[in-house]
Amino acid sequence: MKSGLKSLTVLLAILGIGDLAMVPFMIAANHHSAGTPPVPAIVLGAVLGVATLASALGVAQGHRWGFILAMICRIVDAVSSGLGVLAAPDTFLRVTGGIGLALSAAAIVQLIRLNPRRAVRRAPSRV
Repeated sequence: MKSGLKSLTVLLAILGIGDLAMVPFMIAANHHSAGTPPVPAIVLGAVLGVATLASALGVAQGHRWGFILAMICRIVDAVSSGLGVLAAPDTFLRVTGGIGLALSAAAIVQLIRLNPRRAVRRAPSRV
C-alpha cells in the first residue's frame, strides 16, 4: 500500500470512529439542552461513521467505490460539522464540530489528490 493511502486510511478510520463517538454526546445534549441537535442529525452521524469506516477499507485496497463513498461521507460530514459549529447547544459540540470540519477538509484534499481516476496512465513502452 502506498504511504499516502495508508495515511488517508488512518485519517478516515479516525473520522469514522469520531463520528460514532459523538453520537452519545449528541443524544445527551438532545435530552438536556434547549438548542438540541435534532434526531436526524444524530442518526446521520451514526450512518456517516459506519459508512466512513466501510469506505476506509475500500480506500486501503485502492477500490474506486471506497474513494467515492469516502468523498460523499466527508462532504456531508463537513456540512454537518459546519452546522454544528454554528448552532451547537454547548461549547464542547462547537469545538468538536470545528475539529471535525478541519479533519474532513484534510480528508477531502487527500481523496482528491490520491484518487485512482487521476492517476497518470502511461503508454506501454515499445522495447
